[in-house]
Amino acid sequence: MVGSQDRDLEAVLRTLGATPTLVPIADLAALAQASAKQPDLIVLDLRSHAGVPPGLAAFKRQHPTTSVIIVAKTLDPELILSAMRAGANECLAEPLNQGELDAAITRVSVRQAAPAASQAFAIVGVKGGVGATSLAVNVATALARVASAGALLIDLHVARGEAALYLGVEPRFTVVDALDNIQKLDEAFFRSLVVRASSRLDLLASPDAVGAGRLDQPRVRTLLEFTSKFFEFTVVDVPRTEPGALDALDGMKSIVVVTTQELAAVRSAAVMVNRLKQRYGKERPVVVLNAKDNQSDISREDIEQSVGAPVAYTVPGDSKGTMEALNKGRPVVLDNHNNLAASYEKFARSLAGLTIEKADAQAGSGWLGRLTGRK
Repeated sequence: MVGSQDRDLEAVLRTLGATPTLVPIADLAALAQASAKQPDLIVLDLRSHAGVPPGLAAFKRQHPTTSVIIVAKTLDPELILSAMRAGANECLAEPLNQGELDAAITRVSVRQAAPAASQAFAIVGVKGGVGATSLAVNVATALARVASAGALLIDLHVARGEAALYLGVEPRFTVVDALDNIQKLDEAFFRSLVVRASSRLDLLASPDAVGAGRLDQPRVRTLLEFTSKFFEFTVVDVPRTEPGALDALDGMKSIVVVTTQELAAVRSAAVMVNRLKQRYGKERPVVVLNAKDNQSDISREDIEQSVGAPVAYTVPGDSKGTMEALNKGRPVVLDNHNNLAASYEKFARSLAGLTIEKADAQAGSGWLGRLTGRK
């Protein structure tokens, strides 16, 4: 604990299994020395201090793998950006509680291990209303639950996407902030732009207002290349009408094309799959039939014949469950007691090549063990 005399904060840390040591803020420079013994985590309390101390940047340059959580009176945007640029990993504001602190510690512990093999997937609907965003949200949430090095969902719908609604979060920043600052993007700044959702999923959200402009292909490609360095899994919700997004998917392992049994959707799917095959090869587009209707006049075989590609996966229809999940801001896949959730989970694992159930990253280990690698 640096710069703090808050006994309540110290007590909460002890409750979470830590053994805190109180250090004056002036001693942060001493911790920055190469020979200094490093703590597993620094909680930097700025509630009684004016701004971010210069010693933080020096400390992070010397010890980039030591996580730092900032505690402030309020989450002022200028303070957040200043803290993140200095190397802070998380920012918390009063009133502090055990749950928020535990969640922040969990997040920084998950981030410490770089992804051994990053995988990215794009999901694009062939027309409005086919459920592409719902699929993207649930696939990303399912992957976040098994990721050992983080999962990210990027909503590229700059004309007001809905991923944040599905996840029940209110982002302060959006994908436009990342694209507008692409030349100075670094990990600390990027972490300040995302918002944490359910099951450790990070979201880079779309703007809440219409009129953000068209997507620039080089910037989108640079953003996707950048995020692949820090997340084990990345899922990108791609707008079908944005060439700047559709032509920037070179790094995707699979490009999921979502259709339904509606005639207009099937016709659009044929056009979309053909375009993606020409751009990325025949192996990368993956056709998914969403909300399958066994009573429809259009069969799975009809879709395959029209599209010229196999339907790789079918998702059962459950309009009531999907609507309830949207209204609650809680992805269906988090409720493991229905066919739709099981279907999302199975599809996410098949995309990532996960054939064996992975234990949850939090099982059998406290946060200190996750930070240090000790059980």
